[in-house]
Amino acid sequence: MRNIFASSNTGFRFFLNLFTVRGDELKSRFFPLFLRYILFICVLVLIAWGLKRVWCSLTNLNIFWVSPATFSFQTPLWATDRISYDIKHIKSLNEHYNIYENGLSQKIAEIYGGLVFVKRVDSIKRIFPNRLNIKLILRKPVAIVRSGKDTYLIDDEYVLLPKQYYTLPNSGYENPCIQSNRLSGLPPYGSVWNDEGIKVGVELIKFLRLNNIHNLFKILVVDVSNVCKKQYRGKSDIILWTENNVQILWGCSPLCKTPDELSDEEKLQNLLSVAKVEGTSLKYMEYVDVRWKKPLGKRWVQANNHNE
Repeated sequence: MRNIFASSNTGFRFFLNLFTVRGDELKSRFFPLFLRYILFICVLVLIAWGLKRVWCSLTNLNIFWVSPATFSFQTPLWATDRISYDIKHIKSLNEHYNIYENGLSQKIAEIYGGLVFVKRVDSIKRIFPNRLNIKLILRKPVAIVRSGKDTYLIDDEYVLLPKQYYTLPNSGYENPCIQSNRLSGLPPYGSVWNDEGIKVGVELIKFLRLNNIHNLFKILVVDVSNVCKKQYRGKSDIILWTENNVQILWGCSPLCKTPDELSDEEKLQNLLSVAKVEGTSLKYMEYVDVRWKKPLGKRWVQANNHNE
C-alpha cells in the first residue's frame, strides 16, 4: 500500500511540474503578443484621432462654407423679385454654413418650409465644395377673391397669400375671380381660409380652366355669396357672370353634397348645348340655368323683338 501511494504521489508531482512548465511557456509566448496587440490598438486610435483633426481642419476652410446671401434664384414670371430677396435674407438663417455640417439639409428645409410663399421644399442636394441645390415648390395664386372693395389672393389649397409677392394684373389667376359678400373672418397669411364659398369657388375655377370654359364663354366672375346659405334655398348657390353680363346659374358644388345635384360635367354639357343654339357669347340671353337635366334660359326682350 505504501509503494502504491508513493507511486501515485510521484505521478501527481510530475503532472504538476509539467503543468507549471507549460504555463510558464504560455506566459512567455502570450505576453509579447498581448503587448503588440495593445500597441497596435493604440496606434490605430492615434491615427484615427489624427485623421479626425486633419479632417476638421480641412473642412473648416473657407472653400467649404456656403452663405444664403449668395444663393441664386430664378423668379417665375408670375412672381415679383421680392420672393428672391426674402429667400436670400431670412433672419433665422446664419450668415454661413459648413457644407459638411450634420443635419444641414433638414435645418434649411425647416426654415424655408416656414415661408408663407413656399408650399414645400422638394429637395436639397449638397454640391461640393460649397454649393446647395435647393428645389422649392412655391405657392401660386389660383384666383383673386373680391369682397366689396377688398381683394385677396388664394392658392389651390385655399391658402391666403400676400399680394406683394405676385405680379398684378396677371391673366393666370385674374379671371375668373371669386366674388362674395359673405366671407368668413380673414386668416393670417399662409393659413387656410376656412370659408365654404372660397373652397367651392376655387374648385370650380380649377374645373373651368381645365376645360378652358372660362375663355370660351368669357367668364369673369364666380359669385359664391349664396353657397351653403339656407336662407337662399331655391336660388343658385353659384352664379357665373360673363363678359356680356349674362348669368349662368350653376347650382351647388359637389363639395356641398346636395342630393340629386347634377355633376359639374353634366352642367357643362347643358351649357354647351345652349351654346350650340345661342353661341358662346350668349349675348341675347339674360340668364342660363344649367342645374336641371334640361337646361333653361331667358332671352332679353329686345332680342325677342329683334328676332320677330
